[in-house]
Amino acid sequence: MEKRKIKVAILSISSLLMISMTASAILADIQAFFVGVDPSLISMVLTIPSLMGLVFAFASGPLSLRMPKKNLVVFGLVCGLIGGMVALLFGSFSIYVLLGCSLLLGVAQGINSTMSMALIADYFVAEESGALMGLQSAFVNGGSMVLLFTSGMLAGIQWQMSYLVYLVFIPVTVIVMRNLPKDQPLAHEVDKQTEKSAKLNARVYFTAVIMFLFGVFLFVFQTNVAMYVAGKGFGDASTSGLINTSMSAAGMLTGVLFGRMQRVLKKLVIPVSLLVGALGMLAIFVVGSLPSLFIGAMCCGFCLATINPAGTFLAANAVHPSISSLAIAVVTAATSVGIFVSPILSNAVANASGGNIEIKFLLAALGLFSVAVLSWFGNMILDKKQVGA
Repeated sequence: MEKRKIKVAILSISSLLMISMTASAILADIQAFFVGVDPSLISMVLTIPSLMGLVFAFASGPLSLRMPKKNLVVFGLVCGLIGGMVALLFGSFSIYVLLGCSLLLGVAQGINSTMSMALIADYFVAEESGALMGLQSAFVNGGSMVLLFTSGMLAGIQWQMSYLVYLVFIPVTVIVMRNLPKDQPLAHEVDKQTEKSAKLNARVYFTAVIMFLFGVFLFVFQTNVAMYVAGKGFGDASTSGLINTSMSAAGMLTGVLFGRMQRVLKKLVIPVSLLVGALGMLAIFVVGSLPSLFIGAMCCGFCLATINPAGTFLAANAVHPSISSLAIAVVTAATSVGIFVSPILSNAVANASGGNIEIKFLLAALGLFSVAVLSWFGNMILDKKQVGA
């Protein structure tokens, strides 16, 4: 019963981890509302949570060794609720108010993305841990699907109304307070001497590099889909919301099946995931139609739902259990940095090509393909070193 309650708390937290992505459907509306504001500044409404996520993902690892993870999680949820409500009520006053709210959302994102995985590593082991990480990914995408669809429909009324979905932080906070224990048990036997000598290794750092590059290239989709839809005349914020919903739906199904995929593909999970994401981006660049956007979204959803649990599982199991939270924090932070860098790089490439937004999707396709190859070769080399050690 105790483990079931913990699962409910973890999966509830996970359902909100992509809530900051609701801004992707309204970026074009925000840009139209704040006339003359630099598009890169508008994009930061979506990407600043990743920057703050970096800071708090790093901080939450060491903090979790000194205070209950439950307290950290509740703090993050409260920050997310405040950020959403301020954006709802005062976001139309200034772009800088929205950016400030995004900072608070980043606090929630950084803490809870790390803690949801760390809690799994604490309370569950071996295959149970891997399967729950996949289920966690399914809830991330399932929650995202509902939130993106709802916020997209609300944005059809007025873009500020999309922030009403942040009220969902209230019931989730209640669930966490009721179901998550304050103690911090390890699911493994910890030898004190080994714990003192435990440190991060090459596998963790290499995985962090892969996750950083994944964030850079995959999140080209989220930061550009609304503007692409508006620029091509395919629809409005509601259309962008539906496209993002299809991405989350594909991610949810993938998360449910992740345990089986991991058993079949084993160490090829990450390269295969990246290749599927690359094909989705390529479809958007080559075809450029509304159906190709839905296909690309589903491919990106598969990639996102696969690589997040796979990368986290790989990092957590590459180190001593006593520092698995730190390993998870490093990998999560690397992804956040990649997401923040993504629009800076893609906008620079687009500007160099005369403001052509389609070139961003080609950049993403080539980037994801290259990262897939790098991941395959890098892990193969690390495996040989591990065998020879």
